[in-house]
This record gives sequence, C-alpha cells and structure tokens, in this order.
Amino acid sequence: MSRNQLKSKTGQGRYESKARRVLVPEFRFQSIKFLSTYHDANPNSVPDYVFSGGEDGYFPNFPILIQGDGAPWEIGNLYLTTKLRSESGYESRTYRGIADHLLDYLRFLEDERLGYLNFPKNDRLKVTFRYKQRLVEQVTGGDLSASTAKARINAVVNFYRGVMLWNLIDRSQIQNAPFEDVERYINVTSEYGIQNAMKIKSHSLTIPTPKKQRQSEYINDSGDLRPLTVVEQESVLKALQASSREYQLMFYFALFTGARVQTVGTLRIKHLHGKLDGGGYLRLPIGHGTQIDTKRGKPMTLLVPAWLVQDMLIYSRSPEATKRRERSFYDDTEDNYVFLSKNGIPYYTSKKEIYDRRDANVSRHAGMTDKARNVSIQDGAALRQHIRDILLLRIHPANPDFQDFTFHDLRATFGMNLLESQLHCMGDQHITAALEYVRQRMGHADTKTTMQYLQYKSRLKWKNSIQHEFESQLFEYVNTSANMGELE
Repeated sequence: MSRNQLKSKTGQGRYESKARRVLVPEFRFQSIKFLSTYHDANPNSVPDYVFSGGEDGYFPNFPILIQGDGAPWEIGNLYLTTKLRSESGYESRTYRGIADHLLDYLRFLEDERLGYLNFPKNDRLKVTFRYKQRLVEQVTGGDLSASTAKARINAVVNFYRGVMLWNLIDRSQIQNAPFEDVERYINVTSEYGIQNAMKIKSHSLTIPTPKKQRQSEYINDSGDLRPLTVVEQESVLKALQASSREYQLMFYFALFTGARVQTVGTLRIKHLHGKLDGGGYLRLPIGHGTQIDTKRGKPMTLLVPAWLVQDMLIYSRSPEATKRRERSFYDDTEDNYVFLSKNGIPYYTSKKEIYDRRDANVSRHAGMTDKARNVSIQDGAALRQHIRDILLLRIHPANPDFQDFTFHDLRATFGMNLLESQLHCMGDQHITAALEYVRQRMGHADTKTTMQYLQYKSRLKWKNSIQHEFESQLFEYVNTSANMGELE
C-alpha cells in the first residue's frame, strides 16, 4: 500500500489536522485514584486521575489518541480506557478500529476548531450533526464508503453514550443532547421461516447504507468469498512451489480443511500428535478450550488429511523451525505455534498468547518475562501480503486474466471441492445428505449458508452454458474487426 493510499484509508489526507493514533506495546492499568477536587480547579476539564501500583497485567498494542499539538486527547483516551475497564474481553484490532474512527472525528474537530461539547439548540449546528454532514459529503464525493461512514458515526455516538454513562464529565456541561435516541424495527426470519419484528436502539445521526447487491460470483460465508476453479487452484499451487515451506503448508491447510486464517495461524505442535481415524484423518478439535482460535471461539472439528499432518510434523522438527521457536515467545516447546516467521513471530497471535503475556509471572514458560516485552500482535497480514506481492506476481505472466483472490477464498474453495466430491460419490439423488456433510465439515450454524454452495454450483453451470450459447450462436452476427477483416 502506497503512502497516499494509506493516508486516504486513515482519513489523514482529508484533514489539515496532525492528530494521530499511536499504539502502546504494553498498556498497563494501575490503581486509579480520582481527585474529587478537580472540578474546583478545572471546571471545564475532564477528571484527573493518578496511577499507582500495578494490578491488572497489560493490554498489548492499546491505542492512544494524540492531538495535533502533541498532547494526548484526554476525553478520547479516558473513554477508551474506561471502556476497557468496563467490558470483558480485549482485542487490540477491535480497539484500534474504534480509535481510528474517533481519530477521524478528532481531526474534524481540530480542522473546524470545534469543541466536542459544542451542542447549541439548533440540531444542524451541533458538532455531531456537522460531522455527519461531512461524512455524507465524503461518501457522495467517492472519498469514503457508505459502510465506513456509518461505522464512524456509530463510533462517535457510542463515544458520547459512554461519556455520559460512565460520568466522565460533569453532566451540566452538556446543555443539549448530542443526538436523539430512536427505536427502530427490523424484520427477521427464524430458521423455521417465521418472520418477526425486532426492536433495535438507533439514533438520529444514522447514515443509511444501500443494501449490498449479491454478486453471482461470490458466496456469502462470513464475507463475500469466491471459490477458485480447479484451473485456478492449480495455478496457485504451482506458484506456491517457489515459496518457503511454512507458506506452502499454511495454504495447504486452508485449502484441504477449510480452516480460517486465525485457525491456521494458531495451531500448536502438540495438536498434531493425535491418532488418525479409520478414514486416515486427524480429527482436530478447534475453538473454545482448545487454544486454537476460531471465529467467535466457535467449537468444531477439522478433519486433517494424514499426509498433511505428517508434512507439518516433519517441518516442525526441521532446524529452521526449531531456530524460529527459540526466538519466539513460547521457546522450543510443544506449546509453540507450528508456523512462525524468521523472527519468531506468529502469523496470527492467539488469544491464549495475549493472556499469557499479561501474566509475566507464569513460571511454566521459561524466559517468558523477558520475551513478553517484545509484543507484536499479528492478524494474518503476512499471508495477505504473500498473495498480493508474491503469488499473484508469479501467476499473472502466464495467466494475465487470473482474478485476485484472498486467503479466506480458500475456505470457500474447500467447500466447493467437498460438495463436488460428495455429489460425485453419492449422486445427485443424495443432495440433502451431501449438504449436511459439508455443513458439518465447515461448521455452518445455518443450513442456508451451506445451500449457497449448491446454488453457486448451479449458477456456475448455467453461466457457462449461456456463455457457450452466446459464443456459438449469437456472436456470428456481431460486426467486429475480427470478422470484418479490419485487424490492426
């Protein structure tokens, strides 16, 4: 990503403000003492806090907002830290996202020279309504997606709700409400086809977003996924032959098990030592309680082919893999990740590691206290970069029309491969049984998600037949340079 693209993504290029977001590698909470006399000395300021005596471990890569003048944005940071204290569970990526939305708001405030408590009676003059209008203008001008604008205004609304809920300022400072709460109703359909109206809490700053049109080339399975054709899979696998062994194995694992990136990245060596079942698969439990991460911790079982288990075990015993573990957080132990970078950093940081790092006194991991100081939370970016900067560059010279793909597309590819093989073995008369098998293997809670794979297969077959009909019957009546003898 270029510098200009990065500025556009973070909103920096749209504002003159120099406000920024920084990450604190080891953010630690300490006992907090509120100075009750702060109102007397600073009636228009946020509360003052004194930190002393550690008690809660630390939160890696916690975001802090810095104003354009270099001073911390007190109310913004107070909101983030109070939210952290008030809610269970911490994910750096989630808090970074919230902070980035608030950073955009801070830059708007500084550019317009407005205070965050500027709420006159006229709604149109309130700082929140003016920010909403700015977001709408950016969407209209094509500088911002509607979904991002909606996420940003919702983050600002949650910011004010938190400020008031947690009494982070004196209520008397808010003369007029920053927005109005609104109750809305949405129609939901149960798995049995029963429709109900559900009441949801909304607000008067809502930015409407058009309903996303479903594209026939994609399957909606936790995002729009594009299954790769067999020819495309061959191209990817050929390109992978020139990659290092850990990249090969990570891509194989996703393609042949349907695992998501957080699952591939958080596999531990000890997980590979289970017994194979009668079909030649390792039945690998993942999710909550297994130390292998899944989406929202959902428990399920992956079936890993014996050849892949064997190859990963061989790799884990290699001198290079051993060297990487010795540089890593968990050292050369069976508790360590199967896949680590040359610097000993995981490709996806597990929730377990974040918890372990918080407790610098965990004695069962030798050297953990020293290594806990060098934290770098990973979310699979290296895999995405490998596709963009290496694999696609290898594929395009021989296949210039090859479409871009994502690591997550390998999950949909596995689903299509599995469905094709089941229908081939069982026959079309056993579609229901084939779909149920695919549903279980992919961990779909809703059969509608699995049905999309069958519908995709039907659409693809229809699309190919129509394309053939166009080319064989209709195209002969189209005047082109090729059939008019006007080739240049």
